Amino acid sequence: MNWDLLLYLLVLLLSAKFFGGLFLRGGFSPLIGEVAIGVLLGPAGYGLITIEPGETISDGITAVAMLGLVVMMLVAGLNSRFEHFMRIKYRALVIALCGMSVSFALGFGIAYAWGYQTLACVFVGAALSNTATEVVTRVVGKSRHSQLIVSAALIDDIMAVYVLGLLSSAVLRGGLDWSVFAWTTLGIFVFFVLVTYLSRKLIIEMNLMQKLWRFEKGEVPITFVVCLALALAVATHYIGLHAIIGAYMAGMFISRLRERPDALLLSRIQLNAILDNVTTSLQSILTPMFFVFVGLNFPALGEIGWGMVPLLLALLAAAFVGKMVGCGAGAAVSGYRGRDIAIIGTAMCSRGSLEIAVLLFGLESEILPSALFATMIAVTLATTLLTPIFFKLVSKEGTG
Repeated sequence: MNWDLLLYLLVLLLSAKFFGGLFLRGGFSPLIGEVAIGVLLGPAGYGLITIEPGETISDGITAVAMLGLVVMMLVAGLNSRFEHFMRIKYRALVIALCGMSVSFALGFGIAYAWGYQTLACVFVGAALSNTATEVVTRVVGKSRHSQLIVSAALIDDIMAVYVLGLLSSAVLRGGLDWSVFAWTTLGIFVFFVLVTYLSRKLIIEMNLMQKLWRFEKGEVPITFVVCLALALAVATHYIGLHAIIGAYMAGMFISRLRERPDALLLSRIQLNAILDNVTTSLQSILTPMFFVFVGLNFPALGEIGWGMVPLLLALLAAAFVGKMVGCGAGAAVSGYRGRDIAIIGTAMCSRGSLEIAVLLFGLESEILPSALFATMIAVTLATTLLTPIFFKLVSKEGTG
């Protein structure tokens, strides 16, 4: 037994929870503090902890972090609801697709202009095209546009999972072409239909979760939830997609519990509270370890160099302009005017967990150079930090 590994995990978890809690109290996403402590302890900071494949401690930290990534995607799926997905509003769809298109084009174009290979540019564009639902929900609060904005962000998340599937297939096959696009799209579609069918039969019609509740004597069957996520993650890996797509589908599978009309199971309020408790329990320990791991993968500052500053500023500008212009145009097409366009566009600027997962996959696949990875993580954290501030300013002006 390597007791040093337990000590490292203890230090990382306590530090992540402390710094994440500080940002949460300040009204920001805790992932900022969790990534920051990883940067501080890793090669970019004091160099106390380094991730070197093949070393016992490094492999142990990596394993815990990857489990945290699976849990993070599981929770994202739990927060996605089939009934909402099947009733996507036209306005939310237009806003989401316009914002994604403009942001992707800007991100891809800037990275390409800097001389990076095509697939690396696709990773950059994919990371910039998404909006973090977990951050947006906190940012918009009780805004009159909150339902529209959160719906658009949810569409972004689903599209991000799809793009991640394309990227994982492209990495596996050595490039992105029409055959990769066609087969990956077909695979994801078939997998989604299969999960939709099985979840309806098992969760809604056969009431599997109620039986598990009885088996575990009234306790939330977290073991089953996690095992389902791991099983679907393994399944997607073996069919040539990224494993976290399976974890995301597992969350959507369980989320169908909300669709059961049976009042004897639990009241809707109690049911939502239990699912919220599941997500809180799963996230509280493992997810912070993933974000710390991302920080530990930051290269030493000397490897990045001041030459990356212009690229960072260009990508940061693209991150905000892409969503403000793209989502703003979608909002205008949907009938919104004036300050409403600015409010919707600003709220959609935040990035978060899914974007970081995409970037880490690019780094581990050796598609993203470490300096570009660090630059994009900095852009992601900056949007997460600045979007709530900009949104408050725009909202105040809009109500003045």
